[in-house]
Amino acid sequence: MPDSRSAKPRSSEPARKARPRRGGRPREHARPFKPFTPEQLAERAAAIPVISFPDLPVSARRDEIARAIRDHQVVIVSGETGSGKTTQLPKICMQLGRGVAGMIGHTQPRRLAARSVADRIADELGQTVGRERGQVVGYQVRFTDEVGPTTLVKLMTDGILLAEIQSDPMLRRYDTLIIDEAHERSLNIDFILGYVARLLPARPDLKVIITSATIDSDRFAGHFGTWEGAPGSGRLIEPAPVIEVSGRTYPVEIRYRPLGPTTPSSYTSEASAQQADETEIIETTDVTESGPMQLVLEDPDDELATLGYGMGEDIDVETAICHAVDELSAEGDGDILVFLPGERDIRDTEAALLDHLKGRGRRAGDDKGARPTDIEILPLYARLTAAEQHRVFEPHRLRRVVLATNVAETSLTVPGIRYVIDPGLARISRYSNKTKVQRLPIEPVSQASANQRAGRCGRVAEGVAIRLFSQADYLSRPRFTEPEILRTSLASVILQMASLGLGAVEDFPFLDAPDRRAVRDGVALLVEIGALAQDRETGDGAPASSQYRLTGIGRDLARLPIDPRLGRMLLEAERLGCASEVLVIVAALSIQDVRERPAEYQGTADASHARLADPHSDFITYLNLWRYLAVQARDLSGSAFRRMCRAEFFHYLRWREWRDVVGQLRQMARALGIGVGPVGEPSTGDVVEAAQFGGAQDAAVRAVLAYGQGTASVDADQVHRSLLVGLLSYLGSWDETRRDYEGARGTHFTIWPGSGVSGHPAWVMTAELVETSRLFARTVARIRPQWVEPAARGLLKRSYSEPFWSVAKGAAMVRERVTLYGLTLAADREVLLGRLGDLVIDEAVAASRSHAPRAGSLEALAAGLVSASKDPLSSGSFEPRHFEELAAAREGTTARELAREMFIRNALVDGQWRERHAFQRRNEALVEQAREVERRSRTHGLVADEQARFRFFDDLIPEHVTSAAAFNRWWKDECREKPDLLIYPASLLMPREATSGEGFPDRWQCGDLSLPLSYEFAPGSPRDGVSMRIPIEVLERVSDTGTDWLVPGMREDLLTEAIRALPKGVRRLLAPAPDVAASVARWIEQAGDEPVEVVVASADKAAGNVKKAASSDEPDPLSLDAAMGRLAAWGATSGKLSTRNSPAKAPKKAAQKESPAAESARQGTDTPAASEAPKPRPLTEGSVLDALAHAVRVLRGVDLSEADLAHARAHLPDHLRMTFVVTDASGKELGAGKDLAYLQRSLASDANKAVRTAVRAALEEAGEKQASRNKRGRGASEKAAARGGDNSSTSTSASNEGTQSAPEGARAPKGTQASAPAPDPAFHADGVTQMPTLPRSITQTSGSMTLRAFPALVPQGTAAAPAAGVRVMASAAEADREHRAGLARLLLSRIALVTNRVTTRWTGREALMLAASPYADTAALVADAQLASALALVDELSTPADVRDPEAFETLVAAARDAHEDRVYQILSHVVRALEASAEADAAVRSHPQASLKETTRDVAAHGKTLLYEGFVSATPASALPHLARYLRAGAVRIERAASSPGALARDLEDMDRIHQAEAEIAATREALERRPYDAQRDAALTQARWMAEELRVSMFAQTLGTPNKVSMKRLLGVLAGAR
Repeated sequence: MPDSRSAKPRSSEPARKARPRRGGRPREHARPFKPFTPEQLAERAAAIPVISFPDLPVSARRDEIARAIRDHQVVIVSGETGSGKTTQLPKICMQLGRGVAGMIGHTQPRRLAARSVADRIADELGQTVGRERGQVVGYQVRFTDEVGPTTLVKLMTDGILLAEIQSDPMLRRYDTLIIDEAHERSLNIDFILGYVARLLPARPDLKVIITSATIDSDRFAGHFGTWEGAPGSGRLIEPAPVIEVSGRTYPVEIRYRPLGPTTPSSYTSEASAQQADETEIIETTDVTESGPMQLVLEDPDDELATLGYGMGEDIDVETAICHAVDELSAEGDGDILVFLPGERDIRDTEAALLDHLKGRGRRAGDDKGARPTDIEILPLYARLTAAEQHRVFEPHRLRRVVLATNVAETSLTVPGIRYVIDPGLARISRYSNKTKVQRLPIEPVSQASANQRAGRCGRVAEGVAIRLFSQADYLSRPRFTEPEILRTSLASVILQMASLGLGAVEDFPFLDAPDRRAVRDGVALLVEIGALAQDRETGDGAPASSQYRLTGIGRDLARLPIDPRLGRMLLEAERLGCASEVLVIVAALSIQDVRERPAEYQGTADASHARLADPHSDFITYLNLWRYLAVQARDLSGSAFRRMCRAEFFHYLRWREWRDVVGQLRQMARALGIGVGPVGEPSTGDVVEAAQFGGAQDAAVRAVLAYGQGTASVDADQVHRSLLVGLLSYLGSWDETRRDYEGARGTHFTIWPGSGVSGHPAWVMTAELVETSRLFARTVARIRPQWVEPAARGLLKRSYSEPFWSVAKGAAMVRERVTLYGLTLAADREVLLGRLGDLVIDEAVAASRSHAPRAGSLEALAAGLVSASKDPLSSGSFEPRHFEELAAAREGTTARELAREMFIRNALVDGQWRERHAFQRRNEALVEQAREVERRSRTHGLVADEQARFRFFDDLIPEHVTSAAAFNRWWKDECREKPDLLIYPASLLMPREATSGEGFPDRWQCGDLSLPLSYEFAPGSPRDGVSMRIPIEVLERVSDTGTDWLVPGMREDLLTEAIRALPKGVRRLLAPAPDVAASVARWIEQAGDEPVEVVVASADKAAGNVKKAASSDEPDPLSLDAAMGRLAAWGATSGKLSTRNSPAKAPKKAAQKESPAAESARQGTDTPAASEAPKPRPLTEGSVLDALAHAVRVLRGVDLSEADLAHARAHLPDHLRMTFVVTDASGKELGAGKDLAYLQRSLASDANKAVRTAVRAALEEAGEKQASRNKRGRGASEKAAARGGDNSSTSTSASNEGTQSAPEGARAPKGTQASAPAPDPAFHADGVTQMPTLPRSITQTSGSMTLRAFPALVPQGTAAAPAAGVRVMASAAEADREHRAGLARLLLSRIALVTNRVTTRWTGREALMLAASPYADTAALVADAQLASALALVDELSTPADVRDPEAFETLVAAARDAHEDRVYQILSHVVRALEASAEADAAVRSHPQASLKETTRDVAAHGKTLLYEGFVSATPASALPHLARYLRAGAVRIERAASSPGALARDLEDMDRIHQAEAEIAATREALERRPYDAQRDAALTQARWMAEELRVSMFAQTLGTPNKVSMKRLLGVLAGAR
């Protein structure tokens, strides 16, 4: 694809001379093989050099090896490290004439090893490595090809051989294959071995040599042997020959130095005998065999072998390595190789060694001024720069300690290594079948790896290998390393096998068959990226990998030599038009990072790299890096560019490799038809322009960043969407709770600290998840979750919630949950149920058969049921016994059918949509008329239920109508022809005759208040029953007296449930409850107005007149009509209720109910005398349960105790108790419940605010009306005066009648008289300085509601700066309480003393004691004492509630001013004595630290803090303040008494438990009172109980101090009972 994004065309740039590269031009990775011509064969044969063999163990047995190679197709050579097998086997093959018709392919596991081995072989042949004619040794690694026409021995990585299979499946370019280091069992090696095993019968001329130092010879021999039947499952006829070459140039001594002590007791019981035998053999011999290696063991009697360097104590690895370095340094000259698991361990060990060696330790390259005894510490791992890695091969003059990962374990021979330290650990790559990520845990290495490590030493002299683990640990480890194919992802292998047509993975001749779960995961990954698709022609019994066929995407991916996920990104980028950019990113992900981070310059390197970092995406950072390096390589010379790379910490060779990979991928992409071209980059002019505006420094960086953000660059979102298709398993969403990312399959990971992504993006994708100490995400970018669904397609799982109705959309909806590998992409996304089409809901119906459905649930909807909460009065409920039939009828219902049903039920039947059609309004009016009849008659089932109305619409609505939109389209045409089609017929709504009902009034009379009642018949609902709506403004004036009787219509049900709520023993005497309740109701109706004392007599009299009543024309008094008449008459006269429809017996009710005065006049009694006698309480004025008790005692002779009535009261159903609903002026509910007192207490502040607002509004309204009347009155007076009339004074008096005096300072509205009841700002004021005139109460009418409020002073400010305000209260009690406190503050503001005037009169002792008070300073103490004085004087010199005008207040001020100063001194003297007593108690606590007195002293200390605290002076009542010293001194006496004897201590603890119980009772009572409206008497009783508890403490613990009054626990509880 041509580059159209560059600002200037490339052709305008000057041509630059191409510099030759060592590797030549990059060639296609795997070209098709062309057989050699006869001329080429002759040239190759003539190029065979003279071959000589050095004195090595393999050379000594070269004849035997040559015969085996000549006579067999496969030979296994097991030779010890250092035996020469790697370099001598290719020469033996050349002596046999191999390598001419085809090359001798020699594989190595690492690129560095391939190149170094090629150099060694060429050096022994007297040649150099190269591709020139005559050179017989070459090598090929990734993107470096040094193979020429006469190359006979080709060194290569196993990955190169694997890639060549694509173009040369028969491997014709080779006649011999040497698979070296086969013990590593990498994924490539295992696949090559299996492929070669299948290829050998078709290539009888091909020779295969498998070699390693620690190979499992028998297993390889069996795998490549001759079999009768299928290999592995048939009978082995002849194994492949195995040649074991033992011996090495120098022996290696093995020493064990465990980190902790080891004993045979740690062995398992099953292995103890075997291990004991092995240990015995080891101890009695000097040499033991471990495979082909000959390792010499140290003296077994050495304690270090079992106890370690810690001599029995556990030590860490770094400490053990330091000891091992000291031990090996004493052995002689030679370098030391230390194996460590990873880079972090290398850095930690380097720091430990530098600290241990003190001045002798040197970092790598720091040899200036070094002494011969100094030691250079050299790290070696893959992420180091090339120069740092090759430093280990350079000559050096100091002893070295090389700290290496397992990169130095095989193939790589580090010169000069004589000693090895092996902790026995390594990072082993493992693929997690659960989380589907590659993990790198640290694990113990196998015996084979341990032997390989030991074999790295002893190359130049006798060597020593120290293992930092025990010999028993070594013997318990597995012999060989677990093959990688058993612990990694198999996606690449499965893709290559599918491309080559090699059949199922399960049938492939692997040396170790992979786990089926790993195969399944590999197939799943390929299915995820679209490389494989389900093959419908395969049977269910076929292997998992053969059930899928290769797709077109898979065939393209198989041709790309990169990870399938990366290849899939490239194919998607072609579709989105950003293939060039994604190709660069894919290449960057497939190589080692071009950025370097040297250990000594990490900070500087990070700062340099951060300039190009993208804050949202590490992938875009790769593009920035590419553009920046490309621009610098274009504009700088070769040497300047390399210097720039070093200065800015970029790896030049990796940049070249990156560029080569991009070139290779471009060639392969073009072969696949993918149009890729150069990535756009800023021109030279752009760089110059950036330098002009921002300076020359980092001008290229700014130009690159500006180019990436400009219009010439592709959209970054398109790049990320291309990458996303290959990273669907590597997504994460931020989990705020756990502060990490939640990934696929339940994983949790965090972003790698080196990432440039800032903050915590909500969604990210990552190129790699690696588990080390944590699960880290490397190369991260933020994404949008809506990108995932189109990319994932069939991988998504969608689940749906129960259907619900949307009023806004007029359709049935479901909440859709979309997940990808367990990661939620969309939660609770609303979609139309009808759009789900033919999705069957059988699962929901089947699950519902075993239980009755919850109303409104999916089961209920699927069965044709509706929530009862929508229509409490309809009879559309269901019975569980019918549910199975309904569910069976609905089984198989599709989503479309259910959506239509829900539309009819919710929209057309219930009217829950926003459409307002004419037929709908007509139907609602008809239904409401029918329900009104049903409610009044108290008869359910009269109106047609929802099911009947549903059937009505179901017969008329077409099948395709599932939503409001569809209905509107249909009805638009249908209503023109049949406008009345959907109107309910009368026969549908009222199929049965209805009657009217009585006894359910709509208002409740409470004094002068008339409160509305509402009814709800919905069992289970908190509003079921009768609800009283109370405006917040009158909340404090409402009483719950009489509400337990409810309304007459529910009286009989109330009595029935009350009888059922009685204890069982009593309830049995009143059975059957409904009949007894009916008789009790009739009896109460007859005797309800009579006094309780004469109830029995009245009942007897009524019983005696039964016959007379029966013979008269009057209705039977026990009949329902008579009872309803009496009940209605009682309700109308008692003020409990008012009925909307009075019964026909109202005249009779008025005749029966006469006033007491008329009755007295008729009987000739003296009314005043009668009023002096106590009035008997009528039966109906008590509680309904008391009336029930009287009734059953009279009617049944059953006595109900208080406990029985309490039990009934506690178990009475909620719907038979009045519900109180408090509302504000707008009708909004502020609270609701059955406990009116709790509502009054909890809403007290809201009630006060509402009253103030309402009163203010009422006063303003009254003032305006009065002003208008006054204006009219003045006009009439003027006219009368002109006529000489004398009626003006009368008019003025009339106008002022009933007015209230205005508070002082109040401003009357303009145009009003001084006596007018004007709105008074003083009723709501802050910081008043003069006493206003405040009435005790204000009564105003606001609308239809009479408001009563109580103005009062309220405290403001602090004790040091007292102030008062004016507020209007809703409660008289609260107004009095606040008025007292506000009056004291206002008084104090007038009589307050200067602090110095008080403190100057203190004695030294008093000043010292008062300085120790809990107050912040002396001024705060004095201020609080003055406030206490003001409170006491207000109570003593006046009645606070009566001081409501300036005159009374000034009288109080005059009297208080004379007494205030002395009262302050008196109060402070009490405080001094209390502080002295507190000091005595504290001293007693400190002087008794015994453990036995711990509880006592702790209680004394805690009790003192409850008495003395900041603010205690004014908070303590004036009557209790003089006794504080005695209360505190009692603590010291108590401690001395408890310490006197064990018996005294026991009594003290018993008394303490009793007093704690009393205090708990006081606290519980206080909490209960706080939930109720304020009551002055109860509050006073609670205060008395609180200080009585203090006297009780003195009585119990310090009797010698005495108490002023008698006190006991019984007296205290009695006072407390009064507070309740």
